[in-house]
Amino acid sequence: MISILPMQNREEEKKLLSTVHKTGENARILQMKDGEDLMGWVAVELCENILRIHHFCVPEWQEAIKPNMEQTFLLDTLLRSAASYGENNGADEIVTSFPDFFDFLKCRGFLQEEGYAHTPMSTIVHYS
Repeated sequence: MISILPMQNREEEKKLLSTVHKTGENARILQMKDGEDLMGWVAVELCENILRIHHFCVPEWQEAIKPNMEQTFLLDTLLRSAASYGENNGADEIVTSFPDFFDFLKCRGFLQEEGYAHTPMSTIVHYS
């Protein structure tokens, strides 16, 4: 069963966050696991009404390389989970702290700016 939750080991989380640029004291790691197997993670931070996405990490993928189909699925799942986390904590906008490589975010409704991408939360989180 796949789950995505904030990292429980805060010391390990601090260590991972130290490798990510531009994070502040409110940054968290959301981990995607299949049972005990780590499938990927995303570094996020809540800043007032903005969810900042600082970094995605999925197996064998680097930002300079176009993701394959499985990696794209993992990235998309992490993005949607990060948006849900932001929505549950009062964010109404998503902003990245990195450029939109390979139009991954543009294909999901984000607007591209120089060095980052952004979108209202409603682009990703829908209510029926």
